[in-house]
Amino acid sequence: MGTRAIRRDTNGQYRVNYYFRDQHGQKRRGRKWFRTLHLAETFFADRLREFEAGQKIGTRERETLTVKQFLDGHYFPWATKARRGWEREMRFLRLVERRWGSRRLCDISYFDIEKWRLEFKETACAASIRKYLAWLRAMFRFAHTGTKDEDGHIVGGGFIGDDPMSKIKSPSVKFPTRPPTILAPEEIAQIKPDGTRGTDIALFALYSGMRKGEILRVRYSDIDLVAGVVRIPISKNNEPRIVPLTPELSAIIDRQPRDGSDYVFSWKGKPIKNCRTSFRLALKRAGITRRVRLHDFRHTFGSYLAMNGVDIDERMTLMGHKTYEAARIYTHYYTKKLSETMTLLTKAYDGVKRKTKGQFKGSGVILAG
Repeated sequence: MGTRAIRRDTNGQYRVNYYFRDQHGQKRRGRKWFRTLHLAETFFADRLREFEAGQKIGTRERETLTVKQFLDGHYFPWATKARRGWEREMRFLRLVERRWGSRRLCDISYFDIEKWRLEFKETACAASIRKYLAWLRAMFRFAHTGTKDEDGHIVGGGFIGDDPMSKIKSPSVKFPTRPPTILAPEEIAQIKPDGTRGTDIALFALYSGMRKGEILRVRYSDIDLVAGVVRIPISKNNEPRIVPLTPELSAIIDRQPRDGSDYVFSWKGKPIKNCRTSFRLALKRAGITRRVRLHDFRHTFGSYLAMNGVDIDERMTLMGHKTYEAARIYTHYYTKKLSETMTLLTKAYDGVKRKTKGQFKGSGVILAG
């Protein structure tokens, strides 16, 4: 076993390195933590005795453990406290218990799970199959290596030698892309400078079209007042680009408090990593109740450029796109603009109807239809 089979870690727990034999008789290595030295020595002595006797999976009790006994006696008591969304997972594991409840846990193999996965394909979609396999993976991980509880102690582990889920692949799922949200002119007018960081970040995205990561990484050293630009050393495409420094952006930069950091948007000398809460509060203060992301301000920037006739090459330069396909994604016209266009088209139809009124009946029937 080695002289360092039991070792005390820096957190005060005793780590036990031990060997055991899996259900195939192969030599495996395990590790477990205990609070006291007495528990660690007792556990190590039991594992040493089992290994020298050639027993599989540790103790004889764990070797004969059925799936139902494992779920009711070990996994369910832990998962009800530690797992989120436990109700749905419980319903699925009841199906597991109905299918494999009387079988030994160590006898469940890769082929059993793969056979069930192929049956899922006939009745469930790919997203549901991914969820089912994730629940199975969590259950067998608890049985194989265990997991940490709230206090950082290892719970479970040692029930099986090999994890049958290690070679199971979940199906890939392509979720539909969410259509972009374009802010209306009335909503843009409601976002006014109020001295808060969330509002300033929103306005910065609206007037620059920069991404969230690019905004939070803007440094004072990247601002060139002589050339009137904001330099972005590394963009999403791993290429540098520049953004014109408009008076609105200059006013936002001047409003930021200096706390000794080179970053424009910082907190206690460190760059801000997440602005989700402050951004939501800024939308609430502006009276915008619908779901709007910070990236939708970039969509708004690109769409308003297109609506005002800006050339696609100029839009690609301002937004940092490398292909025309990427630039066309942001060309989403505002719905009200489309409604106005349809209104003009309806008026044109009505004018044609009035001009053709009183002529031969066939044209009137066609236009009326």
